[in-house]
Amino acid sequence: MYIYRDYPEFSWSNSRHKTFLECVRKYYHQYYEAHNGWEYEAPEENKAAYRLKNIKNIPLLLGDEIHKVIDRQLKLFLDGKRLFTEDEMIALVTQMLNKAYLDSTKFRQHWFHKPKRYQMLYEIYYGDGLSPDVIASAKTKLRLCVSNFFKSKTYQDILTKLEMHVLHSEDFQTFEVNGVDVFVVLDFVYKDVHQEKWIVVDWKTGKESEEDRKQLAFYALFLSQQHNIPIEDIILRNEYLLTGKSLEYKLTQFEINAAGQLMNDSIYHMLGYLENPARNKPLNIDQYQMNTSNKCQRCNFKEKCGV
Repeated sequence: MYIYRDYPEFSWSNSRHKTFLECVRKYYHQYYEAHNGWEYEAPEENKAAYRLKNIKNIPLLLGDEIHKVIDRQLKLFLDGKRLFTEDEMIALVTQMLNKAYLDSTKFRQHWFHKPKRYQMLYEIYYGDGLSPDVIASAKTKLRLCVSNFFKSKTYQDILTKLEMHVLHSEDFQTFEVNGVDVFVVLDFVYKDVHQEKWIVVDWKTGKESEEDRKQLAFYALFLSQQHNIPIEDIILRNEYLLTGKSLEYKLTQFEINAAGQLMNDSIYHMLGYLENPARNKPLNIDQYQMNTSNKCQRCNFKEKCGV
């Protein structure tokens, strides 16, 4: 049931943490100013922030849609239904990309009033449209990612394992750390009964990053806390769909504790930007400093900062 709140409820996630580190002004726009921007009577600055928050560039949208179609494929398998072919998966993602293009051009006014229902592409909102190079790159990336998904260790495991217990598939989960709700999105978690190990899978449609392993540590923290799964029984796996590379990790208790400490430190610093922590009321926007960098040119909120 929807309950109107003057301020959003405070929570923590890895994506929120990364936004906070990147630029606290962006953090303010995304997590505070955009709040209630969907309300008809909301001030224009809140509506504008909410619109900008929902803009997606082609790589981000492509990644989101690939994740969705992979999740659909896995659920079809678990339900014993006919699976998509590679071409069908590509066609489904292409259909959504085409819809986003139409939303951003033909239905721009609809997006302006209902930014959650309609899509707006960053390249169209801030740029001159989609260049042939951008379109060609997206098509190539889509085909590579789908092809490598079918060849991936995880998908082959799913098809061949006789005994497997699935715990989560593209699930939005919450657990509590020191009274704060922590959100994680688990792409796929299953138990290899033969090995007696839990496999945590994160599909990646971009390049490898040093942050990937840290992100998986938060997932392991969730599983150990919410499902009482011993750390030594958890295998973390990044499936890099762009290259077809699969990397597995087994974290130590020290690394899990470090992830928990990072989370607590991050929460502490975020709370320092609140006028009233009990209500999650933020300080004035002037207290959220702009972190000028080359990332400003790719930021959804750059029009608010006059960049």
